Amino acid sequence: MSIKFGECGLWGPVTDTDDLFDSSGVYVVLDARDYNRVLDVGMSNSVKSRIENHDRRVQWHQHARYFACVVFWSSESSQILNIEAYLRRELVPLCGER
Repeated sequence: MSIKFGECGLWGPVTDTDDLFDSSGVYVVLDARDYNRVLDVGMSNSVKSRIENHDRRVQWHQHARYFACVVFWSSESSQILNIEAYLRRELVPLCGER
């Protein structure tokens, strides 16, 4: 299953972090009841751990009771930086700033 934002196809959505991997990539946190409502965009070398221990998790819950994640998995750091910047610019998440 996947969701497409602009030119980017992202894996997911998943609502349980047990379905994620501790691999590198770009993640998008969505309102689980409305996938068009983007809560956050970020990148990590360990996406699962980052989502589970995110410092803005409280902010996510201020905007949505339940959330889902989609991920662009990649091990190329330049690609991750470019995709994260593109998604943050295009999706304008409710939480976090870069």
